[in-house]
Amino acid sequence: MNRTFLPYRTCPRPAMTGAVALVLAAFCALAVPPAPALAATAVHPDQPRSRRHDPVSGIVRRMDRYLERNEVDGVTMDWRYEVSPSEEIRQTVVCQVLAYVELYRLHPRRRLRTDIVEHADFLLGRMDAIRSHTPFDGMLAYSLLAAYETTGEARFLTAGAAITDELLAIPTSECILNGGLMVALATADYARLTGNPEAEQKTRDIVAGLAPFQNEDGSFPHWCGGSRDIHYTGWMSMELIHIERMLDIPSLAPTLARMTEFLAGRIGPDGRAIYEEACPDRPVCVQYYYSRATGCGYDYDTRGWTVEPAYCALAFDHADDPAYPRLVGFLASLEHGGTFPDLYGYWPPPEDPEYPWTIADTSVVNMSVIFWALTTELTDRAQSGEAVALALDDDEEVPSATAEVASRDRLAVGPNPARGACTVSFVLDAAADVSVAVFDARGRCVRRLEEGLLRAGPHGVSWDGRDGAGRAVPGGVYFARIAHGKHAASCRFAIVR
Repeated sequence: MNRTFLPYRTCPRPAMTGAVALVLAAFCALAVPPAPALAATAVHPDQPRSRRHDPVSGIVRRMDRYLERNEVDGVTMDWRYEVSPSEEIRQTVVCQVLAYVELYRLHPRRRLRTDIVEHADFLLGRMDAIRSHTPFDGMLAYSLLAAYETTGEARFLTAGAAITDELLAIPTSECILNGGLMVALATADYARLTGNPEAEQKTRDIVAGLAPFQNEDGSFPHWCGGSRDIHYTGWMSMELIHIERMLDIPSLAPTLARMTEFLAGRIGPDGRAIYEEACPDRPVCVQYYYSRATGCGYDYDTRGWTVEPAYCALAFDHADDPAYPRLVGFLASLEHGGTFPDLYGYWPPPEDPEYPWTIADTSVVNMSVIFWALTTELTDRAQSGEAVALALDDDEEVPSATAEVASRDRLAVGPNPARGACTVSFVLDAAADVSVAVFDARGRCVRRLEEGLLRAGPHGVSWDGRDGAGRAVPGGVYFARIAHGKHAASCRFAIVR
């Protein structure tokens, strides 16, 4: 697609016209966030965060309650399915998968695992309707890879890997801005799970490609280079926070810090975004901070979407920015019993192509993205070492979850998933006569790797991905098992071909 690069500052305010508006709005709708660490800026140890009045955990609990109560066939969807099934599913079910994955990481519960499986299976059953075969499929691939990592269900890995392989084939020059970062979400996770060097390099190249688009004030455009957009700067900060978890990329922290500084400077005393202001050096001139008003005539009005405060809340919390309390307070004022509307202001006229996506008082589309952003915020806190209190209505802990974690610490397979060769690692508290073997998903012994007396301490046994007859095993789920005396432990892993 040819893009026109225009200056970010302009005095007139253009309008989108006619057939061009309809065609481009339909295309740009794909870029609406379907709508997950290191601090982006310094966190001062003598100024700890105060959670005394923080509303995020309560909002998450109420949103979870609402989505659970309104499930049909295992998922909660939006009335705009009839407007655009692929767009609606992309913004609801995909984001719900990712939110439940975040919750499960923080709060492992049987019901949350069931939610992940049901939502991911819903996606698998509708792949033809969801796929766009563009960079925006990165969100879908990321959700399936995350579902695999949480549940160990190989079908999610197979589907996520297939989409990621297609994303790797898209020229990196076409993987720019928020769409490019959707690709990077998938490739970063795939690289982390499999050790795939091509996926890792793709992620690094996409992130490196952000630099020419970032404006001096730290903001990013949506489509037209040089324009400044609060909404998409916030959305991209959320994408980068997720990528930062998965890969060590030195440029991420300073890029995020500049983005956060820009966003914090655009938040008013009441927590609302300030979308325009007078130019400091020119009379009768206005600076705009949403793309459509900056000369990007084929863009749409990105002001007032309720997802935007959620993106910014995550960015400010991640950086421990002082703007966080007033921003999250405004976000909380938009919530009613776990629900959010599409917009809090700036409604378009009925003839606007985006109108159907702006008028819902209970917007499962926006709520799903907000749900993902806020659950990411909670796990982001936990990863920084902060204790996070979260009590869901269903508080039944997964049986033996602690034991499973302890077992993984003692017995592990890496890389997991593996494309062939891998290593079974384990620790013996004392010397023992040990048997180490690999079994398939049906419980059949595929290969015995080690038998005999081993000393106390750590051990690593290599497996080349072949069975006892020397044949490469097919892709799928396998189990490494170690036994000595009356004791045995097993660890699930996957082979990808």
